[in-house]
Amino acid sequence: MPFSFDHAEVCKNCPFGKCFEDRRVNVVRGRDTKFRFRQTAAMNCTFAEFMPGSDNDPEPARKYKEYLDQFTSNATEAGRTLFAEGFDVKTSAIAKVEGDVFELLEAGALWNAAAAWNGFMDTGEWKSKNFSKPPTAVPTPTRKIAVVKLPRGYDATKLFLPEIRQGILAHEAALNMQGLALGLSSPDIVGVRLPYPLPEDLICFTKNAESLSVENLEKLEGAYKKLEGKIDSTGFLFAVAVKRTTRSDRLYQPLFEANVLKYLIEVVLKGAAFRFYAHLNSFEGADVVRHYKAASLISLARGGTPTKAVDVLYLAESPRDSAQSVLNDFPLFHI
Repeated sequence: MPFSFDHAEVCKNCPFGKCFEDRRVNVVRGRDTKFRFRQTAAMNCTFAEFMPGSDNDPEPARKYKEYLDQFTSNATEAGRTLFAEGFDVKTSAIAKVEGDVFELLEAGALWNAAAAWNGFMDTGEWKSKNFSKPPTAVPTPTRKIAVVKLPRGYDATKLFLPEIRQGILAHEAALNMQGLALGLSSPDIVGVRLPYPLPEDLICFTKNAESLSVENLEKLEGAYKKLEGKIDSTGFLFAVAVKRTTRSDRLYQPLFEANVLKYLIEVVLKGAAFRFYAHLNSFEGADVVRHYKAASLISLARGGTPTKAVDVLYLAESPRDSAQSVLNDFPLFHI
């Protein structure tokens, strides 16, 4: 399915199913929802042939706005084609789906940037046409990286080796005895050091995700399961908070995640230095730059030169450039 197409010709016999589920008869209890967005079908409709911002994208420099506008246009036009005058979907429902798609576009581009890095680590040859090799990168087979999307509410400590996770659980148990909790929340995307030698079931992290088709969506959204119980204490390298829109009350979640994760990894696990990125599609609606000058509490407690809780605040305008900005930092993770 191409990025843009004739809806009148395609939608009646769409191979992916309808972009919207008609709930006018089978009513959602307690809600006035008439049509429910079927996100996976709609993403197939727009992104089944390429991964935005990656090597097989015909125009990889496009902005998130162009990808999202086409996605929304394709889906809503499909709704009008299939349901005529009766079609009605709330703007809030569209905005929520656009936020999810924005995160998946970011995750897909980061996956492919990491695959390019991993290929270079093995062969010493940079093969990606779209992503640039970080200037200081040195090919080292033991330094491969996986960048994966985590589901909402996921316990990120499950990624650690069992004996390491036991230390975290013991720490949490001690807090629980005093009526306390660490309060770990799940970041949107994480980067981890892959084990060496690379097990057969993790070879997928050396290969591109070619699109946002059903198969590749399952790959991107389920990849974290392959890493459970396999990451060393020094292998949790970075996290990325991804936000499409910015509200003042949502700014504190990344700051909280950054401080808790840095405490967990650098103090409880005595692991390597950890970096936290905030990728926002817009800085409008809140004083983002001022809020993200906040210092890391761990760095203040240690004394010496303080550092930020959120190491990098980045205005994410295109998937290719967002992924490249993180890829450029891969040589910083020297352990």
